[in-house]
Amino acid sequence: MAQMVIWMLAIAGSTAALVITAAANMHYIHMAIAAVMAIFMALLASRENKDAIATQANESAMASLNARYMGLVWTWGALVLFITYALILKWNEWLGFFIAFMVAAGLCLFFSALLSKDAEQGKADRSLLDIAWYLSVAQLVGMIITMLGLLIDGKMWRFLNPRFTDWAANNVFFFGALALAVISWLGIQASRRARGS
Repeated sequence: MAQMVIWMLAIAGSTAALVITAAANMHYIHMAIAAVMAIFMALLASRENKDAIATQANESAMASLNARYMGLVWTWGALVLFITYALILKWNEWLGFFIAFMVAAGLCLFFSALLSKDAEQGKADRSLLDIAWYLSVAQLVGMIITMLGLLIDGKMWRFLNPRFTDWAANNVFFFGALALAVISWLGIQASRRARGS
């Protein structure tokens, strides 16, 4: 419970800071805040994974943990996009990304709840766990491609041209992808450990 409170406070605080810096066109500070939040989310997820391993949590509990953290990262991204582009900056494509992020968040959290129920009952639904593993692998690859694409396309430096207003979204995309990549990797490692491979 304490960890969830920390997550909620971090999401609320960083969202407020990102919206304020976007409104003030504080590009580098905005980027720094997004980077710090991504690192924080990745470190917190890593710590929780270590704690779960230390208490010998079963595979369903580990998969639930990582799916929940993925859902929180997607929620953070959706929240930042919504407030920034519904109220502050103008960017025509934001709504599509917001909806996609909300769908991803909802699926991750729903999947986490299913796995958590199995963990509480001491069950291991092999089909659910296999899906969790494949989704973690797909998300890891997707997030690496996303980060490379943003760098190669020069989108992380679009704030240098005032006519581009998607610079704030690109910071969320890049650093959110970083956090998701780390959490996906943690999920893959947890699954391998549980299966003894």
